Amino acid sequence: MGAKRNSDWKNLRFPSKAPDVTKDMPFVINFCADAYTNKQSQRENAGKGTFADITLPLPRNLRTGNKVTYSAGQTETTGGLFDMTTGGWWESLSTGFGLTTFLGDVTGWNAWEGERPMDERDSIFKHSEFRNHNYSWVLIPKNEEEGRDVALIASGFQTLAYPFKSDDAAYSRVIHPPIWHISVFDLAGGKTLAPDWSNDPLPSVLTSVDIQTSGAAPGVFAVEGGFPAATKIDVSFQELEPAVNVGSYLLSRSQLRGGVAAKTPSGRR
Repeated sequence: MGAKRNSDWKNLRFPSKAPDVTKDMPFVINFCADAYTNKQSQRENAGKGTFADITLPLPRNLRTGNKVTYSAGQTETTGGLFDMTTGGWWESLSTGFGLTTFLGDVTGWNAWEGERPMDERDSIFKHSEFRNHNYSWVLIPKNEEEGRDVALIASGFQTLAYPFKSDDAAYSRVIHPPIWHISVFDLAGGKTLAPDWSNDPLPSVLTSVDIQTSGAAPGVFAVEGGFPAATKIDVSFQELEPAVNVGSYLLSRSQLRGGVAAKTPSGRR
């Protein structure tokens, strides 16, 4: 059982010929799509671009959404016998370690005075939502080669957002869409990774693709071959696993269990 590969989506780059990186495009963002696996030992590996390897200029704005969920509840020790504060200790002494309070509850005296137990709830960590990363470009090709590359980039994102057809069961089974690895490269500085620009996405799945094309005028196209004058691409990714704080950066659960935390932030992929 396996998914077929499209070599047209590998080594795709826009612009096709790199400009003066020190002036026009010092940073680029790279998207590598690899086969999904449920084995955590394999998920930590760096992107190899099995299905796609797409490099684009760094978008003007990169947006990352973070959301952490808490629930209201009482922990085992909050306000309890083994979590005594100074005030709690003196209250225990003054009430005979709860005896007078117990008698007041039994006789109804505390209720008559309107006395109620203190609210001992905390905001207890429930889970962290999967982070979301959003990117947007308007790509304007200068020639037929770039027009073809832009069309392939658009088709690659759209196609690889969906599950693959299973070769074993043509109608009843599909294969999980690929995992994407996203990195920003500093071309001008000769650095392989610039996590501060990318918000350092963890391995992700592609959740949304929006493609808009336009001509220079009705019936007029940009270049030979009939390619659009401009193509607007909006893509959204959701991380595959919850992120874990290891002190100065975030790792996925698989990266943490695989020992990647021992590496430096710039080399953990």
